[in-house]
Amino acid sequence: MYKVIFIDLDGTLLNDKKEISDENIRQLNRAYNEKGIKTIITSGRQAGYIKKIYEKYDCHFGDYIICANGAIIKNVKTNEYLNKEYFNLDDVIFLRNIYLNSNLEYFLVYTETNSYIEKRSDMETQDEIVINNITNFLANNNLQPTLCIFGGDIKELESASEQMKTNTHILSTPISNYYTTINNEIVHHNYFDIVKDGCNKQEAIKIVLKAFNIKNDEMIVIGDGGNDVPMFECGGYKIAMGNADHIIKEKADFITDTNNNDGVAKAIKKIIFSEE
Repeated sequence: MYKVIFIDLDGTLLNDKKEISDENIRQLNRAYNEKGIKTIITSGRQAGYIKKIYEKYDCHFGDYIICANGAIIKNVKTNEYLNKEYFNLDDVIFLRNIYLNSNLEYFLVYTETNSYIEKRSDMETQDEIVINNITNFLANNNLQPTLCIFGGDIKELESASEQMKTNTHILSTPISNYYTTINNEIVHHNYFDIVKDGCNKQEAIKIVLKAFNIKNDEMIVIGDGGNDVPMFECGGYKIAMGNADHIIKEKADFITDTNNNDGVAKAIKKIIFSEE
C-alpha cells in the first residue's frame, strides 16, 4: 500500500504554462482523501517558489517540501528544517569563472527565496532577477545559494561539466532541456543543475522516509528530467512523464502521458485506483 508520492514540478506536475491542471489537483486530492496518500513536492525550485504553489492551489500537499534538489527540506507551515545545505562563496566564484570563460548562455543561482541570473543573451526571464555580477551580489547581501544552473549549447555544457570535475565539492546533473515560446516560435533550451556533492533528490527522500517511518516500497516517485535520476534510483514505484528524458523512461515502471495532457492524473488513476 502506498503512503506518499514524491513529485517533481517543472515538466511533471506543472504544464508548459507553469500551471497545475484541475484534473491533476482533483486526482492528488482524491489519493489523499480516499487512500491517505500524501504528496510531497520534490523539485529543483527554491522554497519561495514552491510556497507560492501551495498558496495558489487548493491541493492537499504534505507539510514538507524538498527544494533545490534536496538541499532544503522544510515544513512550509512551521519552517522546521529536516535538512539545509548551502554553497560556499568560493564554489560560486569557481562556477562563475567557468561561465565567464565559456559561451554559456546563462548562470543561474537559487537562494531559498529568490533566483538570480547572469546572462549573455536577450533571453526572456520569468521570476529570475537579472544581476551583472552574481558573486558580488551574493557577498554584499549575505545570501546563501542552494542550487546553481548552467544553460546553453550542449557542447558548452559538456565542457563546463568537465571543468567542474576539478572541484570535488560540487556535481552536475545530466543535461536536460525545456521549451519556451518566443514570438510564437518554440525555442529549445539546454541546461544542467549543479548540486553539492551528496545532495540530491534520492538523499532527500531517504531523510523524509526515515523521519516518517515509511518504507521504500510504500512510495511513488514521478518525474521527467535529469535531476530526477537519483529519485528513480531509490526504490518505490517509478512513473516517468511522456515528455521525460530518455534516461528517466529507461528507469520507469510506468510511462504516463505528458505534462500538458494530465499525465500525473492519468498515472494516479491507473496505478492507485486501477482505472484506465
